[in-house]
Formats: sequence, C-alpha cells, structure tokens
Amino acid sequence: MRITGNMITAQQLAGIQSNMARLQQSQERVTSGKSFNAPSENPNAAVKVMSAGSSLRALDQYRTNVDRATSRITVEDSVLQQLGDLVTRAKELGVSQATDTASAQTKSVANAEVQQIFAQIAELANTKFGNEYLFGGQQSLTAPVQTSGSGATLDYTTTNPQGQRSVAIGDGQTVTATHDGKQVFLDTGVLDAVKSLVHALDPSSGTQSAISSALNQIDSAYNAVQTVVGDTGAQANRLSSVTQNLAALKTNYTTLRSDLQDIDIETAMTELTSRQVAYQAALLATSKVSSLNLTDYLR
Repeated sequence: MRITGNMITAQQLAGIQSNMARLQQSQERVTSGKSFNAPSENPNAAVKVMSAGSSLRALDQYRTNVDRATSRITVEDSVLQQLGDLVTRAKELGVSQATDTASAQTKSVANAEVQQIFAQIAELANTKFGNEYLFGGQQSLTAPVQTSGSGATLDYTTTNPQGQRSVAIGDGQTVTATHDGKQVFLDTGVLDAVKSLVHALDPSSGTQSAISSALNQIDSAYNAVQTVVGDTGAQANRLSSVTQNLAALKTNYTTLRSDLQDIDIETAMTELTSRQVAYQAALLATSKVSSLNLTDYLR
C-alpha cells in the first residue's frame, strides 16, 4: 500500500483534533466542576442525577408546606392558650358569684367582665393568618363569628366555619395543620358556655341555679378545649419529626448527586495537565514530521 503525503497529513490532523477534543473536555470539567456536562457523556449517571434533582425539588416543596403548616399550628397554639386562660377566668368569676354573699352589684361587675371575655373569645375565633381567617374553614375570607346584644340578649352568629385543608408533607403523606372554627369554638361549647354565664350573671334575670349550670358548661368546654390543645401538640410534634426526616433525605440526595456529578479537582487537574502535555507533544511531533523532505532522508 502506497503511503502518500496527504494520508500522513490527514492522520496527523486527526490525531491533533482528537487530542484537542480530549483537552477541551478536561478544561470544561475543571471549569464546571462536573464530571460530565452533557447526558451523552455518561447516560446512566445523567439519569440518576436528574432523578436526584427531581427528588430534591419535591423535598423543597414538602419543606415549604411543613414550614407553613408549622406556622399555622404555632398561631393556633397561641390562640388555644389564650382561650384556656379566658375560660379559666370566666369560671373564677362565675364561682365568685355562686354564693349567698353575691349581690346584684357584684354580679353586675362580674357580668361586665364576662361579656368582655366573650368578646375576646370571638376575636380569637376571628384570628387572621396572613390574609385569611385561621379558623374560617372553607370560608377563610369571612370572619367566622359575629356577636350581637349584651347582657341577657348577648348572642352570636357564625358562618359555619368548617372544612380543613390538607397539605403534602412527604411522598403519600399529608397533614391537616389546624382545626377549623367549628371544632375549636362550637364543638367545644366554649361560646355557648360563656354566653350562658353572661345570662346567668345578669342582675335582673340571673339565678344561682343558672350560674351553677353555666359553670358546668364552662368545665365541659374547658376540658374540650384541652383535648384540642393535645391534638395540636401532637401535630406539632409530627411536623417536627417530618422536618428532621426531610433534612436527612435532602442531605442524602445532595450527596448522591454530588457523587455522581461532581469531580475530584485534583484528579481533574492531573488529567488536564496530562492531556495538555499530550496535545503539545502531538503538535511538536507533527511539526517535525511535516518539515522532513526527501533530501532529509537521503542525507
């Protein structure tokens, strides 16, 4: 087979281009810090990296949901604490007037304070979280409780504040962050109990038996509120555990993606140097061979 000058030149150019491509690839790895910059370079690893990235994005969304749910629970816990304190104070006032020493004047004073307590409970029912009413249920843009009257005519109306929204906190896991207004203020009987006490303490129409009956309602309402408190605490503990699990999963997926994609900089620099030397050697060899002619061989 006859070897022509053109064939030698073509082979030289092909060798130089091959060395140049490998050198460029090494330069890109060092610059980007990635072991591959296109899926075609390592298809198997690329698929796993994309999967890890998708999982990390899902974890970030779960963490956002958990953080928001935790914030709602924190606000509800504060409301329940205040609600318990108000009910306790209402009971103290009722007990102080459930004796033979109570007079119309003392009942009037106690009645005025219990009315204030009732108004405060209604305000708690209308607590806002951002632009929504925390206990509004499905009607979160409407105040759940409206009060009317005073003394023996004291009453309230509601927007039927029920309905809870669940949020995803993990793969196949959801949580209902807070209770609705029906669960906290209607099912517990707290509004009715305090209203009954206001009516019972009315100097013109209240009776001792009415006060005793209202106090029984107060006790029942307080116990029901504490049940809600316990449920809220359990949800808070669950979210705390989920937060820790999400953090651990994020660390695992981040490490996996890094192991698959990131390079060891020392190894990459060694490879770059080696390929740079090979490229320069190829250029030098080509220049020497290209400069030879027939006279050089005949000498």
